Amino acid sequence: MARYIAILCKDKSSSFGLHFPDLPGCVAAGETEEGALRNASIALRLWTEGHDRLPNPSRMADLLRDADVRHDLASGALAVSIPLITSARKVRFNVMLEPSVVEAADAAAAGVSRSQYIETALEGSLAREIGAVRIAKKPKTPIRTATQRRKTGSR
Repeated sequence: MARYIAILCKDKSSSFGLHFPDLPGCVAAGETEEGALRNASIALRLWTEGHDRLPNPSRMADLLRDADVRHDLASGALAVSIPLITSARKVRFNVMLEPSVVEAADAAAAGVSRSQYIETALEGSLAREIGAVRIAKKPKTPIRTATQRRKTGSR
C-alpha cells in the first residue's frame, strides 16, 4: 500500500487546505481538519483517475529538501500520510468466521460473491479507520516527481 504525504495548512481567514507535493494539482479543503482529510482521500482518488501514471510516493526526508514544503511546515502546516490501495491481482486469503456470520454475510451480499462482499466491507472499514483510498486501475510505470528527480540529479 502506497502512502502519499499531504501538507495540511490553515490560514486565519480560510478553511483548512491540503495539497500533495508529489501530485501537482491534487488539492482538497474542508471547514475542519477531519473534513479536509476526508476530502483529501476523494481528491487523491480523483487525481489518479485523471492520470495514467502515478509517481512513487516521496519519503518525508526527500520532501523536506523542497523549500515550499519546509516553508509550509515552518508556518505551522502539518504533514499527513494518506494511504492509496491500488488494484492488482487478487491473492487467496483464508479467514475463520463463525457460521452465523458467514450466513449473515451471504444473505447481505445481494448478488455479489462472498469474497467481493468481504472485500467491499474491508475497503469501507479501511477508509473510515485510516483514510485509505482504493483505485480500480493498476497504474502504469510510475513517473518521477521533481523532488525525486532532484534527489538523483536526473530529468
